[in-house]
Amino acid sequence: MPASRWMALLALAAVCVPAQEGLGRERRVTLVAVGDVNLNRTRQEVREDGVYLWGKVVPFDAMFSKVRKLINGDLNFCNLETTVMDNNDAARSEKEYNFRCHPNAVRAIQKVGFNLMSIANNHMIDYGDEGIAQTREWLNKLSGDRPLWFAGAGRDIEEASDVSVFKVNGIRFAFGAVSISKAASKKRAGVASVHAAEPVLKKLKAAKADVRILSMHAGEEKESKPVAVQTKVARMAVDKYDVDIVIGHHAHVVQGIERRGDGIIFYGLGNFAMRGARNMGSVGEFRGERDFGLLVKLDFGFAKKKKKFTLHRLELLPVYDMHSGPHPFAKEEEARIRVEAINRFSSPKYLGKGAQGIELGFDDGWGIVDFGKKAKDEGRKAKAGRTDGKKAKGEGRKAKGGKTGGKTNKKSGDKSLDRDREDANEPEPLPELPVSATE
Repeated sequence: MPASRWMALLALAAVCVPAQEGLGRERRVTLVAVGDVNLNRTRQEVREDGVYLWGKVVPFDAMFSKVRKLINGDLNFCNLETTVMDNNDAARSEKEYNFRCHPNAVRAIQKVGFNLMSIANNHMIDYGDEGIAQTREWLNKLSGDRPLWFAGAGRDIEEASDVSVFKVNGIRFAFGAVSISKAASKKRAGVASVHAAEPVLKKLKAAKADVRILSMHAGEEKESKPVAVQTKVARMAVDKYDVDIVIGHHAHVVQGIERRGDGIIFYGLGNFAMRGARNMGSVGEFRGERDFGLLVKLDFGFAKKKKKFTLHRLELLPVYDMHSGPHPFAKEEEARIRVEAINRFSSPKYLGKGAQGIELGFDDGWGIVDFGKKAKDEGRKAKAGRTDGKKAKGEGRKAKGGKTGGKTNKKSGDKSLDRDREDANEPEPLPELPVSATE
């Protein structure tokens, strides 16, 4: 072959190398995340043929028929709020609600697209140690059919606090989960406790990973405001243990979102496909604020060379009828009301001292934050501020004609700043949200 042709082929090969192969290039991932998922009602026997819905047994994936196309991320997360067993032999725990699903239910959840699951929740103990053991056994088996990573419960604290490490789109992830409920110990099965989260957090930080995700099942049921343990653990995870994304759930209603340094905290995504839960839309006092769940789509990247995690875009969709099959709101105005509620829940004043809130825009039923655009805008503002500062400094020098005038201006300026500080310390009242009419 002529040398000129060899050179041409080499040049073509160089062009065809994927951009993401370069260490200096950022690799991108889209994460879709939802809250609680369970496909069987309390204390019902497991059945392999489907879920009882709308007065009859339907295929398990019927619960997702109106949102299936939206479970389209590279990573798709849910909190699996049930034990997984192919029999009805295990004795139930003495509690009000006990959930168990057939492995075919999880197969359907996987088929829809979910590949990342937390099993750290208060229903993982519904059928005792046997329920936890069978759940882990089945999830390990099912991970051989389709990709499936999980964490959060086990036969002892070592297993419950284990983190899953895996690679997606060239990015190496570490995933761990903590929860309220019966805590695992050296000699006892249970969940990795949110009240003693360090074993999980230490393993997340020690993992050879580019991006770290923590699932947190905690909070006061039916309350939109996070409790102290939620804010403490989530912020500690980001600040001290290099966690990039915290995904919260448990309260059955949506809670706020906090931007924390380069990371992000979702305090509560609410219910998603929760067959054993109440119809939240049937409670009059919940209308407009606590009657919906969220489907979150988060676009982020990681630059290997710089070891830099970057959030690019957040989109979230309010969904309704989570007890029987989630779907977007039919009317755009209904979705807008829920996004306004999320903005209220995500404000620094609502989240409390030390919070770094977030504000969503709205477009076609979705709440949206474009982090890249926001960063550019803030950069422009900062640059403009520096320019204005230089101008002001120059004008100040010119105006410095009289000593007395200079002193008077300085004193007056100080008083003005003091007044501004006093005003800033006074909390602004939160606006009343409109409540929509019953659909």
